Amino acid sequence: MKYANHYILLIISAVVFTAGISSTDIYFLDEAKNAVCAREMMENSEYVVPTYNGILRTDKPPLHYYFMILAYKIFGVTPFAARFFSAIMGVLTVLCVYFFSKKHLGNIKAFYASLLLIASLHFNIQMHWSVPDPYFIFFITLAGCSFYEFYKTNKKIWWWILYLSLGCSFLSKGPVGMVLMSLSVFVFLLIKKEFTWKVIKSINPFVGIPLALAVAFPWFYAVNKATDGKFTEGFFLKHNIDRFSNEMEGHGGVFLLTIAFVVLGLIPWFFFFGNYKLVKKMIKENSFYLFSFCVSASIVFFFMISGTKLPNYTVPAYPWLFVLLSGILLNVEKKKPYVIAIVVLSVVLPIGVIIGIKQDKVIHDLYVLGFSFFIVSIGAIVAFFYRDTQYRWINILNGSWLIMALVFFYIVFPIVDKQNPVQKTISFFDKNEAVAGYKIVNSAFIFKLEKEIPVYRSLEELQNFIEKHPEGGKIITRAGKENELQLESIGLKEVAREKDLFENPTTLILGF
Repeated sequence: MKYANHYILLIISAVVFTAGISSTDIYFLDEAKNAVCAREMMENSEYVVPTYNGILRTDKPPLHYYFMILAYKIFGVTPFAARFFSAIMGVLTVLCVYFFSKKHLGNIKAFYASLLLIASLHFNIQMHWSVPDPYFIFFITLAGCSFYEFYKTNKKIWWWILYLSLGCSFLSKGPVGMVLMSLSVFVFLLIKKEFTWKVIKSINPFVGIPLALAVAFPWFYAVNKATDGKFTEGFFLKHNIDRFSNEMEGHGGVFLLTIAFVVLGLIPWFFFFGNYKLVKKMIKENSFYLFSFCVSASIVFFFMISGTKLPNYTVPAYPWLFVLLSGILLNVEKKKPYVIAIVVLSVVLPIGVIIGIKQDKVIHDLYVLGFSFFIVSIGAIVAFFYRDTQYRWINILNGSWLIMALVFFYIVFPIVDKQNPVQKTISFFDKNEAVAGYKIVNSAFIFKLEKEIPVYRSLEELQNFIEKHPEGGKIITRAGKENELQLESIGLKEVAREKDLFENPTTLILGF
C-alpha cells in the first residue's frame, strides 16, 4: 500500500485543486489582470510584450501567461483555462514535497507532509487562482529540494535542476526566488558550520547563477528592447525594489502581520509549532528538517522586513513548514492540550465566519453558508476522542478540512460569487455595443466582455467617446463620480449600481 501513496496524493490534490475552478468568475483584481493579459497576448500573437487592456503591463514576467495561453488554445478562453495550470502546479508541488521528503524522512512522514499541505486552505486558494504564485511556488520548492539533493549526493543532475528551476522562478516572479534561496542556503550552511570556500566552490554559484539568468535573459532582453526599457524600469524598480522598500497599494503593516499570514496558512495545526523542544530535536537530528526550517525562516523573515505585505507572499514557505509539521505530529507525545486548542478554534471559526458574512452589506443574507464550516468543528471533536491513536486522529481532522475545501470551492464560493457586481450587471451589456470606463474599471469586466475597454480620465474625453457612438453604449465607473460626470447634461442615465464583493467601492453602470 505504501507504494501507492504518490497515486493517492496525485488524485486527492488534483481533485481538490481543480475543485470549482470553472464555477466562479474571474473576478478578483489580480486574477482578472493576469487572465486578460494572457488573452491579449494570444489574440495579438504577441509573446514578448505583455499588455493589459492595451497598455504595457510591467507587474510580472511572462511564464504564467504562456501557460494560460496554452490552456486557452486547448480549452478556450474560460475561467477553467485561466486557472488550469495553477492547479497543475499545485499538484506538482505536492508531489515534489512527497518524493524528496520520502527519501530523507521516510514514506509516512513524507505522505503526511504532502497530505496536510493539500488541506491548507490558504495554500489551496493560491492554487485556484490565475496568478503567477503557483508557478513560483513550484519552481522555488523544486530548487530547494534540488539543492539539498546536490548537497547530500553531489550528483550533477541536481545542480542543473537547482539552477534551471531558479531560472524558471525568475520568469515567474523575478529575482525574489534567487534572493530567497540564496538566503536559505546561506543560513543553512552557516548553522551547519559549512559556509566554507570548499562548499561554495562545490555549489558553484559563479556558473550556476549565470545559468539561471540565462533562462530568463532572452525574454527580458527582448521585452526591454521592444518597450525601450519601460518594462525593465517598471518591473525592477517599481515592482521589486519599491515594493520591497516601501508600502504599495495600501498593503503595508507591522512585521507581525507576516506572522499572522503564516498562522493563517497553518490553520488548524499551528499550535503544534509551540513545541520548541521537539522542533529543536528534529532539526538537530535530521538536516532535511534543518534545511526546511532555514527555508521557512528565511522566507518569513524576508517578507517581515518588506515594506509591502500581502498574504500570498509567505505561501512559498508552506511546503517546508508542512514538512516540519508532519514530523511534529508524528512524534509529539502529549497531544491533548494541542487538540483541545484545535477543538476550540474549530468551533469558534464557523461562528466568526457567520458573523463576518452577516456584517457584509452584499452577502449578509447568505450567512447560512457559514454553517458549512462546522464540518471542521465536527472533525476536530471526533479527532479529540481518537487522539491516542497513531494516525487516525490526523486523518479525521485533516479529512474534515479536505471535505471543507471541496464544499467551499464547489458550493459555498460559487454561491457567493454570484453576488459580485460583474455577475449581477453583465446582462445589461450588449456584447457588440460601445463600452468605456471613467477613471477606473473593474478588471473583471474586461475579461467577461472579451474586449478592451478604454478608460478616460477627463469629462471631455468621455464626451468625445459618446459623440463617436450615437448608437449608444455603456460607461463603467464607481459610485461617487456622478457629480463629476454631470449625467443629464451629457446624456447619461444610471443602469445599475452594485457594491463590489469584499471591497468598499460600488460599481456604477451608466447608459447613453
